Amino acid sequence: MYYFDIGSSTVKLYEYKTELKLIEEKSIMFKKGFSEEGILQENIDKLLEFTKEVKEKYSLSEKNTQIFATGIWRKIPNTQLGDVKMKFKEFDFEFNVISHDKENFYFQKAMEGNYHNRVMMVNMGGKTTELVIFNNDKVENRVNLNVGVSDVFDKFKNINNLDSGITKEEVINCLETLIPEDIDFNCDIAIHTGGELRFQKLVKYNLQENKFFDDGIHKEYVTYEDFDKKNEELLKNTSLEELRSLMPTNPDWMNGAKAGIMLGETIFKKAHIKYIIPSDLNLINGVVKEEGLFDGSKSSN
Repeated sequence: MYYFDIGSSTVKLYEYKTELKLIEEKSIMFKKGFSEEGILQENIDKLLEFTKEVKEKYSLSEKNTQIFATGIWRKIPNTQLGDVKMKFKEFDFEFNVISHDKENFYFQKAMEGNYHNRVMMVNMGGKTTELVIFNNDKVENRVNLNVGVSDVFDKFKNINNLDSGITKEEVINCLETLIPEDIDFNCDIAIHTGGELRFQKLVKYNLQENKFFDDGIHKEYVTYEDFDKKNEELLKNTSLEELRSLMPTNPDWMNGAKAGIMLGETIFKKAHIKYIIPSDLNLINGVVKEEGLFDGSKSSN
């Protein structure tokens, strides 16, 4: 089976045989230039071009492929959504925009595990961030924050420029005002999802062996102090070109890296998190887990 995960800025194609594997991805900033008329046509065209390419490459069809669109796709006008669905139907696909509740369900499903601690899951998107609090392996609370990575760009348009003069403290102080909710859930540990493990390995955070639990998936963590220190280095001394060079197959994915780490650090600071466990799990892991294909322990991103 194949699964498309189409978000507000990235399109990912996963393959499931004996394990879930990310096989293709392309960053497309669907939220850039978004208006009451919807997503810019040039970005729709990029999506269609990418879809046509991978359809031919992997012999995809409605019989072996599912599509899950989230984020900004829930906000486009019905006329544009109808046009997109028609185009995908021509590819022999069903374009499926899932609700926020359904996305939360799959995310929670992906994250279910034997943690034996109170743990806060953090899933950041372009416009929203979901927090799920597990206590003794059960969901204790769920909070949806109306702030995402694109909000960081809205406030700090030059965050990727080394000569911007933007400080980490300035960004965090600003973002804290965008999170009015009390998110201190008496958790020491946060699992940070959405390709964070891949990113932290690429830029070399000070990762240590997970000493808190063994779920067969999350094997490393970074302390808040080391996370903060590395973020300072990335913000002040690491150029966007350096970050992009670390991911030659999809360099645009790095465009939101600095904004993402600042939002993450703001949440961890406000929630008094001491240890951060980077994770590559996402909603597609929850989809295949719900379908009974695997137990969630085999994934490759």
